[in-house]
Amino acid sequence: MEDKLTDRKKKVLQALVDSYISSVEPISSSNIQKKYLPDVSTATIRSELSHLEEMGYLIQPHVSAGRVPSSKAYRYYVDNFIIDDEIDLDSMKDYLARKYDNVAELVKNGAKIVSDATNYTSLLMISNSDTLTIKDVKLLNMYDGTALVLIITDNGVIKDKEIKLPSGEDDYIDSANSLLGKCFAGRTLSQILCTPVDLDCELKAFKQIFEDVFDLLGEYKKSREGQLVVEGADKIFDYPESKNYDNVKNFMTIVGKKDKLKELMLNDGNIEFSIKIGAEEGAGLDNMALISAKYHIKGKEVGQLGVIGPERMDYKKVLTVLKQLSKLIDKLDD
Repeated sequence: MEDKLTDRKKKVLQALVDSYISSVEPISSSNIQKKYLPDVSTATIRSELSHLEEMGYLIQPHVSAGRVPSSKAYRYYVDNFIIDDEIDLDSMKDYLARKYDNVAELVKNGAKIVSDATNYTSLLMISNSDTLTIKDVKLLNMYDGTALVLIITDNGVIKDKEIKLPSGEDDYIDSANSLLGKCFAGRTLSQILCTPVDLDCELKAFKQIFEDVFDLLGEYKKSREGQLVVEGADKIFDYPESKNYDNVKNFMTIVGKKDKLKELMLNDGNIEFSIKIGAEEGAGLDNMALISAKYHIKGKEVGQLGVIGPERMDYKKVLTVLKQLSKLIDKLDD
């Protein structure tokens, strides 16, 4: 059963976590009284801090020192004190307009955008390529019996390849394009790869073209599924936590294990944002936190963006950036 905190305990806990996130120094009752609760005596705040420590929300590193939040405190903070305000997208729109011209480039560089905006290590996992819908497949006549295959999806052109045409007849490309459009347009990648088109005998002349298209789609799915990009791994050294050897070693170990990161990035069910904090998650996340968000293109989930950093990270800033970027990615091609 979750602990019931009085309103005053909530205010003291919120003040301590806010203060510790910005200062990374143990927080005393006088710190809280001066900056957050001037109408409450230090003796009363001290008593509340003691109770919060007994309840497992706070840790006192040394007898004479102030207190610091526990993983339990960060979890309560995230669940209760970060208000989901309306997000002003103007600043992020300006940022993106200066650096990225189209949605494909934006998604490709999503990890860098998040790392730059938050100053933490960021993660980009591409998934769910099965949901991509093929809009069209086109052959473009080139030279000496060759053609360029373009596979166009609801996420833009995903693949192109130069192939040798099996026939030099003038109307071959026109006929192939008509047939390719009828067979592939409007179907998802999963539907196409799971139930290949069965060509009638009179269409065997196009067999090689279809095989080439299937190969391209298979290569695309293989290269894309579960791809993980890590950006700004060295940014851990921008924070005081890097002075602790064990913290840095643990962080670098986690960041270096891409399979473990993929597992941590996965969100269950319909949860749009997942926040995993410290020892409560196991999996080696001691003194760390990982926030991940699903992102969509035209309403379809295509991957996840995330941030991993010190347990003392600026949760509100990270969540705001991830929400901004998720909304903008979904709207960029509107």
